[in-house]
Amino acid sequence: MFAVGRNSRLIAALLIAMGAASSAPVSRASAATPNSIPLQWTATGDDGDVGQAYRYDLRYRTSDVVGGDTSSWWSQATTATGLPAPSTSGATDSATVNGLTPATTYYFVLRVYDEVGNVSPFSNLAVGTTLEEILPPPPGCSVPATAPSNFTAADSGDVFLSWSPTSDPLATEFHIFRAVGSAGTLSRIATITDPSQTTFRDTNVSTGTPYRYRAAWASSCGDGPATSSVPITLSAPPGTPPPGSAGTATLHAYPNPSSGAVQFAIKISGSAPQQVYIRLFDMSGRWVADIANGTFQPGTSTISWARTARSGGTIAPGYYEAIGVVGGAKLRERLVLLP
Repeated sequence: MFAVGRNSRLIAALLIAMGAASSAPVSRASAATPNSIPLQWTATGDDGDVGQAYRYDLRYRTSDVVGGDTSSWWSQATTATGLPAPSTSGATDSATVNGLTPATTYYFVLRVYDEVGNVSPFSNLAVGTTLEEILPPPPGCSVPATAPSNFTAADSGDVFLSWSPTSDPLATEFHIFRAVGSAGTLSRIATITDPSQTTFRDTNVSTGTPYRYRAAWASSCGDGPATSSVPITLSAPPGTPPPGSAGTATLHAYPNPSSGAVQFAIKISGSAPQQVYIRLFDMSGRWVADIANGTFQPGTSTISWARTARSGGTIAPGYYEAIGVVGGAKLRERLVLLP
């Protein structure tokens, strides 16, 4: 497993992916996560197994070395960052490669340099697999057979999630997971026990921040297959100033309940005009009407809305919610429309 370079006395390190199949036993001091794989190796010297090398070069790919051509594999591999300085020969060095894709197998190779640029041969090929983001069910647990279908995320001032119902008798719960950023840690944010529910609004979000969502039907003992990640970033309406610059604002609808037109009173504090952006949604989260979209002066402005839908028709009786922003303030108002 060890080899001596022809032009130097640097030797190849024995590389081990922690918690994965390897050619040598290892104490599992750490383990893979959905986005990272830890590795460890025995430090080599700068003169055979004596002294201390200068730096490490660790690279990885999702494909194996083909036909023993490690040089070609190496030239196309990704270089890992955050590596430690080499320890003295015989000591154990380690590093964790982050930013990886969940449930994916990676291949790693290490080389060692001395202070004048001499490089060791390639190490052995270490193999590791990142974990699933959503843990599989325990042995013996019966779970729904398929992932939720038509799982989508829409910008409705908050994040509006929707999906299709299922006829799987094992699907007694619907689990929604959210992560911040493309490689953030996924965590469950909602458990829905009503099988007829097919929408959910996530209000604990901010404009300008990227999120991604996944979902799974679940039984009482575990999750079934999950959806692919659905990314979304809430965009602030055009002209919206940064949070905190608008002072305070309020939104009030009257009469409420109403059998006719509705007045929306928008009160803006401060001394500067603010962008106002308000939409009306039904209780399933569908965007049904526009209430306001423009620049309003400080003080109280009143908009008369004749129950006109986005389609041009008349909004049906029912429960609705006006959601939007005034300057940097997020507002909402529940509304009841009568026949």
